[in-house]
Amino acid sequence: MLKHALISTTLLVCIAYSSDIFTLNVVNQNTQESFTAGFSNVEDSLNQLDFNAIKQQINYNDTDALNVLFDFRGLPVELFFTSNSTTLKFDIPELDIHKEFTGSDRDDSIDKLQDWFKTDGGETVERIMKKLAEDSPVDPIAGNPHSLMATTVASDFALAFTDSESKIESVASSISTSASGSKSKNTNDVMITASYSSTQTDGKTSNSYTLPLSYAINFERDRDERIIFQIPITYTEVEGAKSLSLGLRIAYQKPITPHWSLTPSIGYSATGSADLETLAQLASTSLTSAYDIDIGKDLTLSIGNMIGYYTTVKLYDGEYAYDPGINNTVYRNGLLLNIPTDSLIRATSLELFVVDTRYTGSKLYIDAYQEYGFAYGFDKLSESFLGDKLKSIKSISRKSFKVGVTYLHADKLHGFKANFGYIF
Repeated sequence: MLKHALISTTLLVCIAYSSDIFTLNVVNQNTQESFTAGFSNVEDSLNQLDFNAIKQQINYNDTDALNVLFDFRGLPVELFFTSNSTTLKFDIPELDIHKEFTGSDRDDSIDKLQDWFKTDGGETVERIMKKLAEDSPVDPIAGNPHSLMATTVASDFALAFTDSESKIESVASSISTSASGSKSKNTNDVMITASYSSTQTDGKTSNSYTLPLSYAINFERDRDERIIFQIPITYTEVEGAKSLSLGLRIAYQKPITPHWSLTPSIGYSATGSADLETLAQLASTSLTSAYDIDIGKDLTLSIGNMIGYYTTVKLYDGEYAYDPGINNTVYRNGLLLNIPTDSLIRATSLELFVVDTRYTGSKLYIDAYQEYGFAYGFDKLSESFLGDKLKSIKSISRKSFKVGVTYLHADKLHGFKANFGYIF
């Protein structure tokens, strides 16, 4: 009966403190005194669990029955001390985890719980991390558009499709033909793309800043065939909790026909957050198809289809060795309509796009979402000659600039993203 009452109290606490990532509800069962507090990082919440800190909030002595309900990023954790006992009961009902630790006093019992996590609790840590991707709207690893897995998926698709599909065919075609007697050389491209994204999920606001830095080595025989190296950097803040991710991605873009290209890629990414008590790494591979259809009046409809596999990798951080075992096959499909606007400004175009993303495999808090947006900019190829035009090497380079806005939607989420891209 008491346990059901405690669970009900936890639900009420979560509603009252829905904007907090960590929530504590502490009850002295002897006096029925209690207090509730919300926090944006795990360190502050654990500091409040200190017995001296508890005594500053309610009357409590070391023999009282004490119940602590800890909402850990959406996962309820329960800790109990019965009257006149030093035995700590540690329960995570959703994972059917029930442990007891008995020390010389209650502080020693808590120390034994911490020692157990470092030595024999690795499997429990893995299960907790996997469950958080399923239950938490703000998990840094997976389960929301600002997580490591989601930003990696989006970067893979953008690298092969949305960031590569500007269609200023008239300019490109006129330059691709070499002058008589000259040889053509494609210069390599530096790509700087940046985005700011803000989402609302279950009353929690998440803001993310992404800066993928890319370098493309273009093949001399075909400017559309290239190898791309990318280092994506993402900084995310959720209700005051901060996380950072960094990765390395290699992609090979291969034209199959003048209207169809394939881009396989492999990558490694990692994320860390002291506030959210998370450190994880991710391996990924994907294959993206981009197909262009000319639909008249200089309009081009591009179809992008990606399948990718994303999996967490075992991590060693000195005290712990764990892999949450989050493995997902992801499908990301999009349509992009390119509308030339040369009548306004030469070599410019307006792009309208819609993208659908779906995850299969490990259960996630959000496993499908849609994006609707537009972008406007210019994409121009230019040529220069070294030496005499009849015997020289013609250098072909590209300059591209694009800005856009995207609306994100899912059953549990809505938000927007502002995009900026520059290629030179």
